[in-house]
Amino acid sequence: MSYLVPRDKKDDNAPSQSQEAEDDPVFDQTPVKVACPHCRVQIITFIEHESSWVTLAVCIVLFLVLNWAAICIVPLVYPLFKDVVHHCPRCLRVLATRSRVMLPKISDEVMSFRVGSCACVLARKYVFALLAMTSLIGGIHWVRRGGAPATGIDAAVQSEVVDLRWEDFLKDCGYKTYLGNPIHVTVAFNEKFKNKTMQWQGKLHRVEEGFSFFGFSQPNAVFVDMDPPQPLPMKRESADLVLFYKENAELISKMRKVKRGHKFDFTATMLEVGRRGQPHVMALWDAVPRLSESSDGNASQPAIR
Repeated sequence: MSYLVPRDKKDDNAPSQSQEAEDDPVFDQTPVKVACPHCRVQIITFIEHESSWVTLAVCIVLFLVLNWAAICIVPLVYPLFKDVVHHCPRCLRVLATRSRVMLPKISDEVMSFRVGSCACVLARKYVFALLAMTSLIGGIHWVRRGGAPATGIDAAVQSEVVDLRWEDFLKDCGYKTYLGNPIHVTVAFNEKFKNKTMQWQGKLHRVEEGFSFFGFSQPNAVFVDMDPPQPLPMKRESADLVLFYKENAELISKMRKVKRGHKFDFTATMLEVGRRGQPHVMALWDAVPRLSESSDGNASQPAIR
């Protein structure tokens, strides 16, 4: 048998549902109503976003992977990985700190991945299936990559130096020739210049250091301005040649002696022809900085070994 309890007979000391909710607040990305444990006043928290080690780690990884292109990505990603800090508006003390990145537990039947205000909810079986498929595809790609023939700078081989001048290359494969007859450029490059080693002289435009990170690698690059330069219709900002080279202590030491705008002699093998005014790609084997002019006004020109 059931009966109704009069309102005056109820236990006034029993906590109501609203009181229980206030006693156990959930601090998340929005302000919450809570009793401040410091000043003992019912308040609504105000929030601030502060960077943490997760924020800095994500930015460092982006710079290592994307290099200077990360400058465009980091300003968008940086706020998403900041922590949410709840403050009391009365005493200004920190009540709670919550990360905006939430990863699920393996025991959860429904897994929720959240970064900032973006969330993805998937069943556990689908998450495991996606991980297994990604691992399988990545493993196949890694095996095929290991057995694939080398390309680019890895496939470059230093051969005997041939007597081909920069002016000859500019005539057959330069920007103007490419605009007039790109088929002729392709044929002439493959027949006369591809995989041929030359000794030329140029002026240093800039140097970009390479990196290696989790299987992703970028060789060292030297951008060179040649004389005469490629005639480009737009304002000249690009170099004529880009010389890639692997880690070589002696070669790195030589390139550090060359200042921006200074001339130097180099031995390199032609790999690819630049398209639409882009720098032509070569593999660098040796470089000798040009000595400054002597007291009699003659410039010394050391021979390349």
